[in-house]
Amino acid sequence: MLAKFHPYFWIPQTLTGLRLLAGPVVFYALLTQRSTLAFWLVFGASLTDWLDGASARLLKIESELGRVFDPIADKVFVTCVCLGLFSIQRLPLWLISIVIFRDILILLGGLWIKKKRVPYTLNPIKISKYNTGIQMSLVGWLLLMPLLPHLDIYPLFSRTLIYGTLATTLLSGFVYAKIFIHCYRTSKFLSLAPANHTHCSND
Repeated sequence: MLAKFHPYFWIPQTLTGLRLLAGPVVFYALLTQRSTLAFWLVFGASLTDWLDGASARLLKIESELGRVFDPIADKVFVTCVCLGLFSIQRLPLWLISIVIFRDILILLGGLWIKKKRVPYTLNPIKISKYNTGIQMSLVGWLLLMPLLPHLDIYPLFSRTLIYGTLATTLLSGFVYAKIFIHCYRTSKFLSLAPANHTHCSND
């Protein structure tokens, strides 16, 4: 059964939509010094990130809409949360700039692949999944830390998550850039040989 005609098609899309809407709410909560509310919103949004993918796979309703909508919701949510944390001086601007630049690179690259109809499906790479996990751990920790009794190890733990986020962001950005460059070369080749069915890959 096609995903768009599935009676439960709305479930993963609704979960993704809730995560998209949660981003500006978390930003506002941080601006108004409501760290506890922001923490629970981030926790809930992280659950929707897992649930929408799990429900789509379980119900066999993975769709093209979900493949486009889900990463956009993720990037809007992470950007809002990061900017909120920067506004209360818990996250450095240089890290936020690198994260946003990588996300823009992926979005523009994905749109270019679809526009040029390059025979390549842009799926999340493994290092990008690690990056998302570390990012969410960093965000959750920075929101939770002020609510906990102070320990001297906290700054070291925060720096570890910050540089872990930096390393995986740069590495995943490099891998995606390599994919896009390869797809560009493939598109040029296909434009010269339209009958050729060579597929773009990350080999």
